[in-house]
Amino acid sequence: MFTKKALITKWVLYSAALILFILLQQVLNALPAVWGVSPFLMPIIVALVAALEGPVPGTIFGICIGFFCDLIGGGIFSGIYTISFFCIALAISIISKDWVMHNIFGSLIYALISFFILDVFQTLFLLLFKGAELMVILSLAGREIAISILFTIPVFFLYNYLHRLFRYD
Repeated sequence: MFTKKALITKWVLYSAALILFILLQQVLNALPAVWGVSPFLMPIIVALVAALEGPVPGTIFGICIGFFCDLIGGGIFSGIYTISFFCIALAISIISKDWVMHNIFGSLIYALISFFILDVFQTLFLLLFKGAELMVILSLAGREIAISILFTIPVFFLYNYLHRLFRYD
């Protein structure tokens, strides 16, 4: 079992890694868009931490990141990230409990699931309340996933390394 100090140290390091990726996200947003979109790293981070940490810590982490993303804006409606990241973290932590794949392949699958969940929320909102066309939404979502999924590898290696530092058996 973890000591309180080790547990706090682990989550401080997870938060430091998150800050690093938030800074990377800001740099990516400032660069010219590729195919009209910029990568979005937060769903990948939520999915991978939920897969590594399990239902309770992973879901709390997802809610906190979602709340933070909603505070800084950018979502199609207020609260989208809190709701969708909660669902992502819960779904991934439950899936990874029975289907443990703490490797690149599993991380790519978890990242794809996270984007699927986020895009379902966004698509439903845009279709029901904004009258957007489905093909335009799907095209935008597909381009965002294609650009973002590349960042699964560095996110996986950093968080997996931190997780292994504090793993107990």
